[in-house]
Amino acid sequence: MDRRILIFLALILPAPLLAQESAEPPEAPSKQVLRKALQWMQSSNPEMRQAAYRSVHLLGKEAMPAFQMALRKALEYHERRLADTLSSRNRGGNPYTQLVTVVEELNSERARVYPLMMRDWAKNKAKIDDLRDEFGRLESLYQQAARLASADTRNLDRQISSVTDALVEIHDQLARFEGQTREEAAQISDEQRKRKALEESFDGPSYLQAARYLGSVRSEVARLASAIRHNDGSAWANVGQKNFARLISYERTVLGIGPLLLEENLCAACTGHSRDMKALGFFSHTSPVSGKASFTDRARQAGFRGGPRGECIAIAGGNALSAYRAWFYSDGHRHIMLGRGPNVIGIGPVGSHWTLVTGR
Repeated sequence: MDRRILIFLALILPAPLLAQESAEPPEAPSKQVLRKALQWMQSSNPEMRQAAYRSVHLLGKEAMPAFQMALRKALEYHERRLADTLSSRNRGGNPYTQLVTVVEELNSERARVYPLMMRDWAKNKAKIDDLRDEFGRLESLYQQAARLASADTRNLDRQISSVTDALVEIHDQLARFEGQTREEAAQISDEQRKRKALEESFDGPSYLQAARYLGSVRSEVARLASAIRHNDGSAWANVGQKNFARLISYERTVLGIGPLLLEENLCAACTGHSRDMKALGFFSHTSPVSGKASFTDRARQAGFRGGPRGECIAIAGGNALSAYRAWFYSDGHRHIMLGRGPNVIGIGPVGSHWTLVTGR
């Protein structure tokens, strides 16, 4: 017999019963047995809980109704533990709490502002100035969410995981009373069991929601950081291309539509078009150069094998910000830059001539 079960029985059973270990279990467990079992089931130590479950099962069928009641009391106890862990009474605090409010506001504002970004304002400067103001407020929320999501939640997550394990064990025990077979239990993954246990507790759903929000914001921040590393690390790209990629990727991330990666062949096509416009004295999406009439022709000729989506051209200042702002204030160009479909970008600055092509 398991050593922990023997210790458990030694603590709660009178000596004569231990001497008759191989005999039939008693007809009904004593109050002392159930009291000690409940105490062990409320432990944060999983080995003690398992010993309690196995020990009570040894007492026979007559003990099962009382065992079921003890399990429900233990469940209530661990649900209170979860509430305490998530509450302000937790000495380490709960960084999830404020994040939920901020992310819900961020998501709501994104849903409102993004359609405004994609409207045709007929190049009305005052209206587009308002868009920049809207973006500024959205940026403030994003930065606040990113700061909250950077909090170290490892200690709190360990505490919640410990409580969740106890909830899962008790749910598993109770499921046996409801007729669940071992075969049925084996078909439920550990992740599904944890989620179900949390969803059925009072405070669990709010934690699961906060954890989803935390994961979502961390994923956005990590995706932007990854894109910046890729773009800044592109040895073939010049400073103008890297700066523009950083700027557009950040603004797209704030809007919730994801960053863009510099693509070498697409950048070559854009640079070639800017160079042709400057050298030949034209300013158009249609090039007089043979084989390079459209931006899709130019992308193919440069070796881009993805799908070009749209092109922006500008004669702007010599920096990325001036080009970006020029296109932002032009409705069609803004729609190309902020479209949901693309995941790569080509940038081609040549002097004051700029060409941009998005693609996938």
